[in-house]
Amino acid sequence: MNRRVSRRKFAQIGATAVAGLGLPALGGTLAAQQQGRGGAPAAGPRPEALKSELLMDLILETSPAVTIGNRTVVGVTGGTFEGPKLKGKVIGPSADWPLRISDTLRVLDVRIILVTDDEQKIYMTYRGVIRTPPAGQPGERYWRMVPIFETDSAKYAWLTETVAVGVNFTVPQRVSYRVFQIL
Repeated sequence: MNRRVSRRKFAQIGATAVAGLGLPALGGTLAAQQQGRGGAPAAGPRPEALKSELLMDLILETSPAVTIGNRTVVGVTGGTFEGPKLKGKVIGPSADWPLRISDTLRVLDVRIILVTDDEQKIYMTYRGVIRTPPAGQPGERYWRMVPIFETDSAKYAWLTETVAVGVNFTVPQRVSYRVFQIL
């Protein structure tokens, strides 16, 4: 015998059980839940914009690229990073494995090792995009990245809880980003 229970009936059974135990309903009273539109909880204020502060400038030295189909491998041979809370150098092994999606779009896949000036190691990975205008069309290149940090350093553990966004800027013969921590 198939005895299926609808979601509505299941919710009613659950509410009856909670009320029978004398426990407060999850999410407050029904009246409080229905203050928003359509019976949904009332929404809080929406942020006007993201707030950020400079995390670091990252400048990478690279080796010549090797192309394999739509994938390219670019070795990162060194570099530097500097910001208000950390600075140091980039060491190997490190590399980027960008994927060509189209003539105008590349997806970045980068893994690098940062060594701070006080000898702490931070593993940094980032995904990103490089979108260029189609040939012969005006426009600027869009080049952004989103790093993730891993470290066993107590001093820099805060990085593992950080959301950041990097924006490319031009340094001749280098790959460079200004990286902002989202607050």
